[in-house]
Amino acid sequence: MLKAIIFDMDGVLVDSMSYHAQAVQNIFDQIGVKMDKQDIFEREGERTVDIITYLIEKETGDASGYDIRDIVDRYIREFNRIVELKVFDGIRECLLSMNNDFRMCVVSGSDRPIVHDIIAREFPDIFEILVSADDVERGKPHPEPYLTAVEKLGISKDECLVVENAPMGVESAKKAGLCCIAVPTYLDPEKLSKADLVLQDHRELVDYLLKLGPSSAACPYSPKS
Repeated sequence: MLKAIIFDMDGVLVDSMSYHAQAVQNIFDQIGVKMDKQDIFEREGERTVDIITYLIEKETGDASGYDIRDIVDRYIREFNRIVELKVFDGIRECLLSMNNDFRMCVVSGSDRPIVHDIIAREFPDIFEILVSADDVERGKPHPEPYLTAVEKLGISKDECLVVENAPMGVESAKKAGLCCIAVPTYLDPEKLSKADLVLQDHRELVDYLLKLGPSSAACPYSPKS
């Protein structure tokens, strides 16, 4: 039976990816490295340090001459400066309605200060466990982030349901052996085809979640391997 729901944050709970992309763009402009914002949307879910390293290597061929940790720190400050958070319609009310029936967890590729600040501001007293990029050695699409969440929850994989919106996150959840539903936020639904179920939008996601109960199966359809 379903005991816990594990949510990605950016693009699932809050509409924030455009600010992540703009913050990286602003810092890259300062250090004189060109980038394509679409790469950030394509690689959503990865740890920031991995995305920034990839972007620099893609443009320059070698990131060894750059202080990646300093760039990440500057990006975090820039994100906090420009972000205007918007919780997706119906999500907060949905979570509050479900909070008594299920344990709630967030697994995000964002850095710990960003994850903890957003959750504390927008979803106080809802999420029991937060797993950020700083809590794992290998980020999405590696299974470690979701395996870490399951370990912290102390329950079996077949008692968990993951909600994702990015291909990297879906791949991470499936490699971890978890059932995963997905909602397309910034990319075409076809790019989420590895998920067990792809919903049309956040309205359909809210409707789906509100129908779940303590007796629901985590994966009421044949899970994809």
